[in-house]
Amino acid sequence: MFNWPLFLALTLACMPGAAIALPGTVKTIVQIAERQTSADANLPSTGVLVAISFVQTMLLFAVAAAVGTALAPLVGLHAPVFEALVSGEALWPALRTQLPASLSLGIGGAAVFLALYYWVFRPRLDETTVRAMETLRNRLGMWGRLFYGGIAEEVLTRWGLMTLLAWLGALIAGSPNAAVMWTAIVISGVLFGLGHAPSYLAAGCQRSPLFFVTMISLNLWASLLFGWLFWQYGLEAAMVGHMLFHLAWWPFDRRVYGRTVRVADA
Repeated sequence: MFNWPLFLALTLACMPGAAIALPGTVKTIVQIAERQTSADANLPSTGVLVAISFVQTMLLFAVAAAVGTALAPLVGLHAPVFEALVSGEALWPALRTQLPASLSLGIGGAAVFLALYYWVFRPRLDETTVRAMETLRNRLGMWGRLFYGGIAEEVLTRWGLMTLLAWLGALIAGSPNAAVMWTAIVISGVLFGLGHAPSYLAAGCQRSPLFFVTMISLNLWASLLFGWLFWQYGLEAAMVGHMLFHLAWWPFDRRVYGRTVRVADA
């Protein structure tokens, strides 16, 4: 039987992140529209763009929440804290078992991620791409990263996409074995990385092989960790790990981005 309370709870959990990300989303839409239409073309009002963008975004999250709610139990995947919430049970016991792995992998994984970004990829990307990437991220802000990245993206990518891939793989293999789960983790991670590309390209990043390698490699690394946490401990473990990535990245990103802006404006 479909768990409607769980579906609603997961969908509602995406709303703060979607709302915080709206200004940046609308600004990107306007930039694309201005480049693709004539100067005297009449664009919809900001209010209309905000409403349309929010509805479209929430529909996407609702679909992901519905897919995961329907298929996750069939492949042994769960959201223990949300499930406890909608069933009226205590939340802390469900969360307590997830925290040690989330904290260790979140912090350790973030260290590797930052080393790859600042020492391997960033120095080799062109200045236009670096400036556009970091402007887009810093425009989202800390709360946007936590609520959109840490919660909404996990509902979309892990709860929705990874669960769907695991279910399809289990149909082919006969069961959600380790090979099926790792395949689902990797494919969803690659798609997660490619899914970031359109917004970065719209923000001004240069289309190049290195740009796509950066998008896929960094997001795949994160997805391997978040996917494993989801598989082994539950959706909230992936959410906490994802949030820790952004908490660790935030001070570095602000400092480096601020220095880049000062140099560019000098």
